Amino acid sequence: MVNAIWVLLASIIGLLIVRTVNQASRLAKFGGPWISKYSRLWLFRASRGGEMDKVFTNLNHKYGDTARAAPNVLITQDAELIKSMNSVRSEFTRSDWYTALRFHPTRDNIVSVTDESVHASLRNRMSPGYSGKENHRMEDDVDRVIGQLFFLLDTRYTSSVDGLVHKPVDLARIMTYFTLDVISTVAFGKVFGFLEKDEDPFGYIENLKQFLPAIQLFGTFTELQKILQLPFLKPLIPKSTDKRGLGKTMGFAEERVGERFRSHDKVVRQDMLQSFITHGLTKEQLESETLVQITAGSDSSATALRMLLYYVCTTPRVLGKLLKEFEEAKSGGKISRPMIRDAEARKLPYLQACIREALRLYPPATGILAKQVPKGGFMVDGKRAPEGTWIGWNPSGMNRKADTFGQDVDVFIPERWLSSEGVPRDDERYEKMNEAVNMVFGYGRFGCLGKGVAWMELNKVIVELEQDGMIWSGDKRIAGWEGEKQRWTVDGGSPLPQKRITRE
Repeated sequence: MVNAIWVLLASIIGLLIVRTVNQASRLAKFGGPWISKYSRLWLFRASRGGEMDKVFTNLNHKYGDTARAAPNVLITQDAELIKSMNSVRSEFTRSDWYTALRFHPTRDNIVSVTDESVHASLRNRMSPGYSGKENHRMEDDVDRVIGQLFFLLDTRYTSSVDGLVHKPVDLARIMTYFTLDVISTVAFGKVFGFLEKDEDPFGYIENLKQFLPAIQLFGTFTELQKILQLPFLKPLIPKSTDKRGLGKTMGFAEERVGERFRSHDKVVRQDMLQSFITHGLTKEQLESETLVQITAGSDSSATALRMLLYYVCTTPRVLGKLLKEFEEAKSGGKISRPMIRDAEARKLPYLQACIREALRLYPPATGILAKQVPKGGFMVDGKRAPEGTWIGWNPSGMNRKADTFGQDVDVFIPERWLSSEGVPRDDERYEKMNEAVNMVFGYGRFGCLGKGVAWMELNKVIVELEQDGMIWSGDKRIAGWEGEKQRWTVDGGSPLPQKRITRE
């Protein structure tokens, strides 16, 4: 009996050794940290440490454009490889990493589903709603929320000229409120009310911060997702009857969907939700999709807005040139009042250069978004990645390559997107740069459907921040709007810009 136990233990240990050796040799031709051959712990630590962009970029700088991050995971900053994986005709599929993005406890959504046929069907049916083709009031809805943003700033964050009353506003927080109110308005016609209340009425943001580390954990160790099915853990999973947090947000989304399916007093409104209904999404699918709209559609846009404002407001030279462009466009009748139109903003070259440069330096999407190598394997830099290998992306490294973007890739220089005086723009290089930056919103069949809404927010907000008052940087005046005695300042001592409004 004792001998049998020892034989069993020896067999188990032997199997573990063989498995470990096989794992280590699977991607042996790709460089990476030594522990990545044997464990996913390095990848998990990198993913949840708060500096994933820096860690992955250092990984690629040290070991090559495509490097090993775990026994079966590669991380790449190769734009051509990322394009190839995501193209319409590619045989790559989503890996199980995406299943961690199942925000509804029992249903997949367009982000989490790994079945390619289901994903393609959802994408085809949902794209008209996101594009605005069936939602002609989308831009007006965004404008209305911008109006609510400025009403909040004007009524609650007004300081006195003598400096005795000082009311700074944390724009990092306010931009999150803004994007949440935008997505709720354009998606299903009812605003959350973050800006109106100047607080989080759902407890959603704090709850989401608690869930994000779990997403990283379940994305790296996908087998752990099964423990969520254990009966004693189910009370911890958000549900629509919760009074706060993600669950309350689920309840809000389910109410909006339910309004469209009532037998009496049915809500009919031409918006994203109605477009999805028109194209055949079921009530259950809509409840899941509206939740991912809220979570994915607001956080990345808020990040992009914060960083655009941060880079512009902390670079006086850039801010001055941007304000000059706005003034010239306004005096030339190229900016509509009371709100600039999206099409007009897209024709302001320096503004577009600033947006692209901010997205380049700080891509808003997080996570490795790993795709799975198809049957037969795939050649990467002359080395074969076996079937089933995960290849995740590093958008930060991709957008900081000197051979694509030139020198000083770590510096905010919008001029790299424009032609210099007397020197024509290198169109071939520009297209390569533009393609890389556009990929921060995904590419091909996995491109972000909400990209148009996000870009509209970026186009409008920074212009209207200037149009509504003077903008200062630190204690130094950069430019101003002389028509109103109102001042905006950027307070120092904060990693993100803060503003205060001063009225006489």
